[in-house]
Amino acid sequence: CDRNQLSSLDVSQNTALTDLVCGWNQLTSLDLNQNTDLYALGCSYNQLTGLDVSNNTTLAWLDVKHNQLSTLDISNNAALINLHCSYNQLTGLDLSQNTALTDIYCSNNQLTGLDMSQCAALFMFMADSNQLSCLNLKNGNFQNLYFFTCSGNPGLSCIEVDDVTMATQKFS
Repeated sequence: CDRNQLSSLDVSQNTALTDLVCGWNQLTSLDLNQNTDLYALGCSYNQLTGLDVSNNTTLAWLDVKHNQLSTLDISNNAALINLHCSYNQLTGLDLSQNTALTDIYCSNNQLTGLDMSQCAALFMFMADSNQLSCLNLKNGNFQNLYFFTCSGNPGLSCIEVDDVTMATQKFS
């Protein structure tokens, strides 16, 4: 249901739904409480102001970029591997329960701090153009981080890593 100018979408009767891609529409809300088998959700480029994924515990891929989300609670989504939440209005993002995350794209929000100390599988990270002042990447896996960028955070004064020398050499 991508690119159909949908203003509403009811998937509550599709309880066995595992993948939903409904981007580039005009959705302001999306009720996924009955879709407990959901593995992948792509609802980018909508007008969502809220999204409850707390019942979607098998969710591994979440793409909510280009919406109007001010909060995103993914604490019940421990299976989450890929998170794309750039271009929203997020002020905070708790990743403490998301230990399987490999890819995090959270640029162009209003995030002031990020703690990825529990994200030991992290491979790609992008947090450009936020309000970051502190970033914790001390997760025991920094040497395996393939892509890292956090430019456009003028107040960023602290990036915690496991090995400062290695981090300096790798991303200088």
